[in-house]
Amino acid sequence: MSYKRKIIPLLYYPYRVVNILRSIFSNKTSTRVRVLLFHDIPHTEKDSFREKIFYLSKKWKFITAETFGKYLKGETDLSGNNLLLSFDDGFFSNRIVAEEILNPLGIKAIFFVVTNFVNLTTHEEQRKFIKERLYPEWRKHPLPKNFNEMTSLSCADLKYLYETGHTIGSHTASHPDLSKIASEEELLKEVVESAKDLEKKLNIKIEHFSYSFGNISFFSKKALQIAKSHFSFIHTGMRGDNSKSMNSWAIRRDTIDMEDSLQLMASFLEGVADFRYLSALEKYESWGGDSK
Repeated sequence: MSYKRKIIPLLYYPYRVVNILRSIFSNKTSTRVRVLLFHDIPHTEKDSFREKIFYLSKKWKFITAETFGKYLKGETDLSGNNLLLSFDDGFFSNRIVAEEILNPLGIKAIFFVVTNFVNLTTHEEQRKFIKERLYPEWRKHPLPKNFNEMTSLSCADLKYLYETGHTIGSHTASHPDLSKIASEEELLKEVVESAKDLEKKLNIKIEHFSYSFGNISFFSKKALQIAKSHFSFIHTGMRGDNSKSMNSWAIRRDTIDMEDSLQLMASFLEGVADFRYLSALEKYESWGGDSK
């Protein structure tokens, strides 16, 4: 068992008490706005995913991308515990959980897709892309146990998700390490042109973008500037409470793995691991200047 799975869940109750006391003594209405980040949901984990959603719904209010966006723009207020769901990469399993779990509960999510991935039509091409681009050897992350079953969403799936009230976001063209791309032309292709192509195919406007890999070591100031030229909302993979930042181009997200326990997930949402990302977020936000 990893360090985080041993120690972090034990800190849930101390952090919960501190957060409650802070709310009481601040004489202000407590507001938390966090974004959860999922990836593929194997069919063997659907019940676990459903359990996580029901567990979260006891203490958190699920909000839509539209409400989240209006909040960051100062167009609406939120109070209490607010949670937005997001999914990265564009796996077909995301449609299944939307159709079977989220839609019946009236929960809407953002689905960030890698455009080159969703354009592939054969299972062989998709598996090759997953292996080379989503789980590259240099990341030293083993392929998922269900690797042979993993497939991508199609344009028809994306239209279904959009038509049933979900939001479609862009997650680059080929899921690269953006920090390694010096060419502005190449960055534009990866970040902006891929989204424009998807907008044309779906006949929608895409306002949300999420970085591939998600941490500051995998993107750059130039990539941020280019993303800001097209998108209203830019999502990282760094943990934190968005009510403290209110920064539409530095959105914090909490990655949740399907093997994470309920208490580990709850601990992340209490902010137990936020400190690990403070310096990276400070550096990242310095790239954007005063512009929102």
